[in-house]
Amino acid sequence: MLSRDSNEVLIAPSCHVHSKDIAKRAVKNIEDGATIYHDDYRPYGALDGLYRHESVNHSNGEYAREGGIHINTAEAEFSIFEPWLETYRGISKENLYLYCAQYQFLRRTRDSDRAYRATIILDYVPR
Repeated sequence: MLSRDSNEVLIAPSCHVHSKDIAKRAVKNIEDGATIYHDDYRPYGALDGLYRHESVNHSNGEYAREGGIHINTAEAEFSIFEPWLETYRGISKENLYLYCAQYQFLRRTRDSDRAYRATIILDYVPR
């Protein structure tokens, strides 16, 4: 998930995603009144009644519609995430969430210097 307003990124490993998973993640992470843009993956229908949502149908060659309806922002983020992740060879599925969390931290603090990042990390270390 990616917010177009704040550029906040949320990447979580998922496998065999169903409608209930999509609805649960949306309610947990997306503010009421937000508009969700997605592709034509059928389980996104679970968002009906929960959020305003718009889709593009990649299967029919549709990648954008008038009114800013597209998922190019999310696809662009993934095009950065995927090669970043490939630099870590031999990742176990059990630890994938840790790599996702590290990437999110780096993206959230991408305009910060190393000293600031170190300060944030050290603030989380138990004393």
